[in-house]
Formats: sequence, C-alpha cells, structure tokens
Amino acid sequence: MTIEAGEIVVWVLVFLRTGAFFLGIPLFAGKLIPVKVRTAFGLLFSILINPLVPANLELANHFAGAILLSLNEICIGLLLAMTVRMIFFAVELAGHLISYEIGLMASNSVNPLLGSTDSTITTLLYYFSMLIFFVAGIHYDVLKAFILSFEILPIGSYFLSASPMVEYAREVSNVFVIGTLIAAPFIALNFMINISFAVLGKAVPKMNVFMTSFSIRILSGLVLLVSSILLITSYILDGSKRSVTIMLDIIQNG
Repeated sequence: MTIEAGEIVVWVLVFLRTGAFFLGIPLFAGKLIPVKVRTAFGLLFSILINPLVPANLELANHFAGAILLSLNEICIGLLLAMTVRMIFFAVELAGHLISYEIGLMASNSVNPLLGSTDSTITTLLYYFSMLIFFVAGIHYDVLKAFILSFEILPIGSYFLSASPMVEYAREVSNVFVIGTLIAAPFIALNFMINISFAVLGKAVPKMNVFMTSFSIRILSGLVLLVSSILLITSYILDGSKRSVTIMLDIIQNG
C-alpha cells in the first residue's frame, strides 16, 4: 500500500481543523478533559472523515502556502467551535445577572468543566444547558454540520473568501440579547421587591428593610428560577439548534 505525500498533507490539514474544533466546543473546552484526550478525539475523527473530504492543494506546493493553509484550517475550526459555544456564553451571562439580581453573587463554586470559579447559579445553569445539549441530540447535529463544512469550504480554500465577520459580530450581539432575556424575569422581580420594600420602609421606619428584603429576594428568586425552568430550556434549545445552522452560514462563500 502506497501513501502519497498529497494524502498526508490533506490528512494533516483535516486534523488541524478537527483538532481546533474539538479544543473549543462545549465539554471539551474546559480543563475537565485533558488536552491529550481532546487531541486524540480530533485525531480519530479526522481519520474517519479524511476519505470523504474534498481538497485542493494547489497552494500547498511550497512551504509558505502550506503554513497559510494550516493557519486557515485552525481558524476555521476555532470559529465553528466558538459559534457552537455562543448559547453557553449567553447562559453564563444570564447566570451572572440572575445571581446579582437575587443576591447570590457572593456564593461561588468551582466549575470543573471550565476550570473557573463562578456563582452557584451560573454553574447550575451551565450544567443544565450542557445536559440539554446532549439529551436533545444537538451534538449529533453539530458533528454533521462540521462534516458538511468541508463541502462548503473544502481543504485548500481560503477562509477569507467567506467574509464571516458581519455574521459573527451579529452572533456575539445575540449573546447579550439571549442572556438578558433569560434573566429578564429576575430583573423585574428585583425591581418589584426594591419598590415594595422602599414603600414599606417609609410606612414602618423601625423595620430592618435591608435584611428582610435580602432574604425575601433570595427566596422569591429561587422560586422563580424553578418556575421559569421551561422558559430557560426553550431559550437553550432554540439557541443550540440555531447555532448548528449558523455554523454553516458563517462560512458560506461570498
């Protein structure tokens, strides 16, 4: 069996895009899974899809062209991974806003998936969104879309021809929109509690308004969090399914 040099170059370029993708997608992006394991997943996946990948190696005939194509594939993989993670960024933003509004910002816990210390509500929502992502089968759609990316933007095609910055900036802005929409009921709840206790403090001057409102804010916030779990689930599902479509739209040529 003879393996030509062109086949090796194609496989390396496929591995670079796949490896960059696995370094950035949810679950693989944190410190819970070692880099060696993520690299092994990328290596195995690139071996499986390599025979199906179209390639044009005209630009890889010299050293500079090979380096440019390598950087090109890494950028494509990272961009696709970041597009998938947009909904998780929105969930983290919502968790920070909710924690601030209901008075749990000081309660921090370690998130082993990301290797960071976040508020308890943020960590809870991140785990919840990760659970929905896998239970709903979105990860299968993400992998299918990633394989289709090789047909839309084959190996050897320059990434700059897709002009993704406008679409990517729009998706970044949606992170703030979705995060604020998820946290909107809690912002309204905090406003109502503050107004109510401001009036009550004037009516009953001897009442310790701060301590009483603090406990009421936490209790009512937790009750609202349980009550709005279906609303949060719908935002996570819609955002996850939309990210699969955006993955392909963002690298469309022209």
